Amino acid sequence: MPAEKKLHVMVVTPSRTALNDDAASVVVPAFDGEWGVLPGHAALMALLGCGRLTVSRADGTRRYLTLRGGFLQVKDDAVTILTPEAVAVNELDAAAVHDELELLKATHPPPAEREAHEQKLAWAQARQKAIERARAEARN
Repeated sequence: MPAEKKLHVMVVTPSRTALNDDAASVVVPAFDGEWGVLPGHAALMALLGCGRLTVSRADGTRRYLTLRGGFLQVKDDAVTILTPEAVAVNELDAAAVHDELELLKATHPPPAEREAHEQKLAWAQARQKAIERARAEARN
């Protein structure tokens, strides 16, 4: 019986390796939507957006991280993600994320600071959405 094909997934931030594991599939938050990666995927480099990374293992379990953008490389069944920040969904503090999001929504920065503000807002929204998705999935 042939060995089951798998991906090796590594998520690296400036301060740590957030994930180093094998997977059956990966869904990444691409800059323009979500992309799925399976073993045998063609070589690829892509810009990532803020959102949830889903790593599905062969045993059916899943692991979720929220990414703050970055870059994806797929080559020879290895998925490498370089991101400024990666947080496991179960490590997010729902109240703190909610408060941060409300503060950012109420803030109106000067033109020179708008791009940085929009990036902070996108990151807070991605974490909030990840929390909401996890809650909804837990109910089902």
